[in-house]
Amino acid sequence: MKRVVLPQPPNANDVRYSNNQLAFNRDVSDWMSRVKGLLEDSDRVNNRPMGQQFVVGSFTTNTTISGTSTGTDVANFLSSLITAMQAKGVVSQTVSRSGG
Repeated sequence: MKRVVLPQPPNANDVRYSNNQLAFNRDVSDWMSRVKGLLEDSDRVNNRPMGQQFVVGSFTTNTTISGTSTGTDVANFLSSLITAMQAKGVVSQTVSRSGG
């Protein structure tokens, strides 16, 4: 997970802007462009699905597991979890190792 640290926006009360609205607008525009780039970059990294292919065969949906679950219960639970993650786009159904 890539952490996003946004820069501080320009301070409208800064003395540099007291008689220069255009300078403030330019600095705000520059700040917004930098924030947009940071958010887009982190979104590209954070929301990319895992590149490993997971193939789930036939299984019985099971969304509950405990310390006394059988091997079949665990297999069904994992298959249910992987299928839900594929539906959300977190886990890839096909191999894709692109990006960085």
